[in-house]
Amino acid sequence: MRINGTAHKGLLAMTALLACAAVALATCGAAVASPRSTGVAPPKINSSWYFAEGSTDWGFEEFVCVQNPTPTNGIVQARYMLSGGGGQRIGVPFVLPAYSRATINVADVVPGADVAVRVDSDVDVVCERSMYWANRIEGHDSIGVSAPSNTWFLAEGCTDYGFEEFVCIQNPGTKSSTVNITYNTPAGPRKRAPIAVPALSRKTIKVNDDVPPSDVSVTLSATQPVVAERSMYWGSRRGGHDSIGTTAPANNWFMAEGSTKWGFDTYVLVQNPSAADAKVTMTFLTENGPKPAPAMLVKAGARKTVDTRALIGDADFSTSVTASQGVICERSMYWNNGTGKAGHDTIGVTEPKDNCYLAEGTTLYGFETFVLIANPNDAENIVSVQYDTPHGVETGPSFTMPPLSRVTVNVKSDVPDSDVSIEVMGTKIVAERAMYWHNRGGGHDSIGYMSDSGDGCP
Repeated sequence: MRINGTAHKGLLAMTALLACAAVALATCGAAVASPRSTGVAPPKINSSWYFAEGSTDWGFEEFVCVQNPTPTNGIVQARYMLSGGGGQRIGVPFVLPAYSRATINVADVVPGADVAVRVDSDVDVVCERSMYWANRIEGHDSIGVSAPSNTWFLAEGCTDYGFEEFVCIQNPGTKSSTVNITYNTPAGPRKRAPIAVPALSRKTIKVNDDVPPSDVSVTLSATQPVVAERSMYWGSRRGGHDSIGTTAPANNWFMAEGSTKWGFDTYVLVQNPSAADAKVTMTFLTENGPKPAPAMLVKAGARKTVDTRALIGDADFSTSVTASQGVICERSMYWNNGTGKAGHDTIGVTEPKDNCYLAEGTTLYGFETFVLIANPNDAENIVSVQYDTPHGVETGPSFTMPPLSRVTVNVKSDVPDSDVSIEVMGTKIVAERAMYWHNRGGGHDSIGYMSDSGDGCP
């Protein structure tokens, strides 16, 4: 099913300009009445966000996109933690009006450095971080996490086939943290020596230095709470993608994006960090209904890569995963428009909810932005989309999704030529946002922040 009659990931002529325009430490637009201003309390989000990965060195540009989906103006401030310790740098606070978004250019505060970021606000906000490199040929993006943790799991990873893999660790606390890492490979678990991450700093581990050529997932435990992300690069860094981790395995996972059409290859990565084997089943939600796949076994302490084309053929789809033991799932996608292999990746979500907030997005600068929505329910689902722009809120489409289906929304059809954050509302839905540029030469993707109506009032 397509909204506004526009095919997902169409091939348009696009320029090399950047999605997150340099609106560094600036305010965005004026507060505008929202369709949510009906006396119903909006759901609870988060007022702090953390990003372990980030760099303004090595040819990287880094941007933090901040969405305020609440009816109240907020004051936002970013803090920057560098490799090697030495404390943090604190950005200038700025006002973010209700139902709008702003973009922070990290190099304006911390040029020429590897950097982890913390964002704080006095109202609930949603934050993502985008990075671009090689003259903006490629880029990756991820939502942040709302709190540090003593445990992290990262399902995707590879040190084979020319991949470089890095695990980035942020310690936003005031005490040094000792971090232990176990690599989950198809041959079983493999431990590395502990690493110390000083207070208010970040460290980077190159996994290739620890693991010979192999597919690999990561299990991380720390003596003080930290934040972990994983980034991967290939083709002499022609392409790359990145994802946050999760703090716990789960028996259910959902991924809204996925395609084996339009030149895409899609893989689902399943990590089993437990001491027991896991029986895993997948159902692919397509425009033509659900397509179940045969059950598979993921051995204890191991990881498995699932080539979806072998199971589903050519289709746009979302993925629902059920496991007998707690596992971790990510989804990666690769393609080549003739200029080199590109790709994006994200971790899944563990349960559908009524609201999904997506901070990044633009239809300026030749970018295409798509919202991928999954209805994993056995009943029809009425879904509506709302856009938060620098000029305030704009109402998007509303539509009825069939049971166990997926829909693609082309944002440009609703909000042409604007930076935009997105809210998707329904009943127990899952959503992601994908962006492409350079005539599909580059792209990135992220899950949103999921929240139920009635979770609380910001």
